[in-house]
Amino acid sequence: MQLELWTVIESAGDVPEQADLEQIWLILDVALDSLSVRSQLKLAGDVIDRMAQIIHDRALLTIEEIHHIGNAEGPIMPLGAFDRFVRQSMQVNLAPFVEAPPGPPRASQVGNHSDFPDDGRSIAEIDQAALLEALDAEPELDEPESYQGALAIAHSENVQDWISAVQQCFAAQPHRSMLWVDLTRAMKDLSTAEDNEPRSVWVKTWLALLLGEYRLEQRGEFYGAETLWVTRE
Repeated sequence: MQLELWTVIESAGDVPEQADLEQIWLILDVALDSLSVRSQLKLAGDVIDRMAQIIHDRALLTIEEIHHIGNAEGPIMPLGAFDRFVRQSMQVNLAPFVEAPPGPPRASQVGNHSDFPDDGRSIAEIDQAALLEALDAEPELDEPESYQGALAIAHSENVQDWISAVQQCFAAQPHRSMLWVDLTRAMKDLSTAEDNEPRSVWVKTWLALLLGEYRLEQRGEFYGAETLWVTRE
């Protein structure tokens, strides 16, 4: 009987609001019949202590229920009450389901590649054999002949006069470097009337710098108007 008594008390302690206290008293009366007075007092004291705890827990639950009934904000739940029921994060690998987009359609080749429109543009079909024959017919100049030809052109253009004019421009200013645009302006002032055309002055100045002892240097932005400098060696 004592085993049955404590089993009922443990069940009542787990659910105090549903505990049957009268049943506990009946089982206690039966259990006390076979015990001595000393054992009866000890068992009754332990059972009464547990029943008092059950009544205490039931009272707290009742007070909490009454409080929630009058609370318009609803029941107060702890912060971690729903953590195990709510998914915090999710990772899905979609790589097996991703397919590369199809390539753009290619235009169909219509006609022959050698067929060009006859619209007056400078496009013409040249026979490959004729082109190779024309290239083979071109005279090949060795390096000494090419060098002598370049010198002949330079001497025919009076490059030395232009080199001297560049030297005069540098002698007229104290620095070893000057802007390309300033040098071309000075060369234009020193040139004759028939050689005063801007393009002619630029070409002559450029050739004089290449054949003289000068160094060209890019400073600043590439497309800047005043970034090319000429330095005297």
